[in-house]
Amino acid sequence: MACFLKKPAFVSAVSAMLLLASPCAAAGDPVFGDDRSTTERLGDWIQLAIPASALAYSAAISDWKGAGQLVLSAGTSAAATQILKHTVKEDRPNQPDDTEGSSFPSGHTSFAFSGAAYWQTRYGWKIGAPMYLAASYVGWSRVHAEKHRWADVAAGAALGIGVNFIFVDRYPGVNVSVAPTDGGAAVHVSSKF
Repeated sequence: MACFLKKPAFVSAVSAMLLLASPCAAAGDPVFGDDRSTTERLGDWIQLAIPASALAYSAAISDWKGAGQLVLSAGTSAAATQILKHTVKEDRPNQPDDTEGSSFPSGHTSFAFSGAAYWQTRYGWKIGAPMYLAASYVGWSRVHAEKHRWADVAAGAALGIGVNFIFVDRYPGVNVSVAPTDGGAAVHVSSKF
């Protein structure tokens, strides 16, 4: 198997995520608005980048079964999150009179952890661990911005991870790892033939 860094779809997806996340987090953005802190903005973009990078990688290596599992898992996680929000109806910490009651569980966190759990389950811990760290940042950013409580974030993480146990299985023979380098990171892919 050729190194996926040579795959144009993956390189384009990762480049686009990095280009979008940094300036949008620093200067405001048209998608989420610009009345938020840099921490919150970055968390907003990372929660999208984790599953998007997983989908781009799966497409780049033609792992269509995995891509389908990711879509099913992330979709189920999002649907379950919305059902719980409308069932529990807990107010957000920064909006005590919130009539929607949209705090429990954290949707940002469930989506980020769904993507991270996909990376880990499908391709291994070496890539899953950094993705879990990024998803943890998303959860922390939601508490830091006073959009959620720690219980909301923990429930979102558990939901995102748990749904993956149902829908995602290991990709045979592929190991993906990330290692820090001067000024960035190196991604290594190995496969058994």
